[in-house]
Amino acid sequence: MENHPWRRNPAASLTNELIVEILRRLPVRSVCRFKCVCRSWRKLIADREHRKKLPQTLSGFFYKSINDERCPDKAHHFTNVTGIGRPLIYPSFSFLRQGDDVVLLDCCNGLLLCRCYVSHGTMQFHYAVCNPATKEWVMLPDANWAIHETRIACLCFDPAISSHFYVLEYVEDEDEYVTGVEIYSSKTGLWSLHISGWSIEVVLSLSLNRRSVFLNGFLHSVTAADDIVVVDMDGKKWRTIPVPDPDVDIGIIHQTQGRLCAFNYDQRDIFKLSIWILEDYDTDNWILKHTVSSMKLFGGKKYRLDFDYQVIAVHPECNLIFFVYGWHNILMAYEMDRREVRVIRNLGHDSCWPYLPYVPLFSETLADGR
Repeated sequence: MENHPWRRNPAASLTNELIVEILRRLPVRSVCRFKCVCRSWRKLIADREHRKKLPQTLSGFFYKSINDERCPDKAHHFTNVTGIGRPLIYPSFSFLRQGDDVVLLDCCNGLLLCRCYVSHGTMQFHYAVCNPATKEWVMLPDANWAIHETRIACLCFDPAISSHFYVLEYVEDEDEYVTGVEIYSSKTGLWSLHISGWSIEVVLSLSLNRRSVFLNGFLHSVTAADDIVVVDMDGKKWRTIPVPDPDVDIGIIHQTQGRLCAFNYDQRDIFKLSIWILEDYDTDNWILKHTVSSMKLFGGKKYRLDFDYQVIAVHPECNLIFFVYGWHNILMAYEMDRREVRVIRNLGHDSCWPYLPYVPLFSETLADGR
């Protein structure tokens, strides 16, 4: 018997190009759900070329909380950037071998760098890089550090350039001066040691909100002296970039719209936030993009940057800044163009750093670690 039109599957007549055009108009959560429709749709969404068209924007933040009155006392959380609805990602990390002993270190373009401890009460750990959207993960071979040594580690990944990622560790001497870097490449599967090529003595900033930024193939990090040190993933190019206002001792960097941006307070008014953009990378030319008073941001209160509130992210595609402030760690957003403030949600007084901005990556780029 011939099938009646009403019995046919309408989606069966759609071309792949048309399906992608439909998916690109949907929110991120819907795209995640449609990966489960069938294998062909999963392949479409995971395809590197199609990925560029699908929604890949800041979707939320990973963070942790510590509460001595519960067991376990530490927990991972994810909040949507809207502050409403079920979390896009459920951060149990049960797909990792040590799901209960995972510390989130860094997040870069959809991938997470984690420290997976071998067992409770021990300092032995392994690095893992995972994709929360696809639950892929890979365990890295151990670097050349001692069993009880913990280094500052950063994840470097740009899917627009390559499907390979890097993990960079800063090597320090006994006085905490950086002597070089060790870099893991997923392409070679090996760590390589590179002696420092900076012309200055480097001590890294210990403040957790001074995130390193991977941009244009280089890792940018803020030092304790508020310089910005830069190194490429081959360990061949080293340079320093001065902060925009050297007389102000707060150096906080992020990136937005393909440019490096920096935050500090105004010398003439410590309760005013200044936002700078690195306009010319070759000449280290910073331009002052925006200023805003804390009284505008926080309802008439005189709050100081890095004391009463923290900058945790800048939207990668628009002039939107995210803050956390107050005893209850309230997450809020400030839109520079409209000068509008929006409270997103109360994260709770037991929440703590790092607050990692997350952009979903649907492409399956990691070798399965299971």
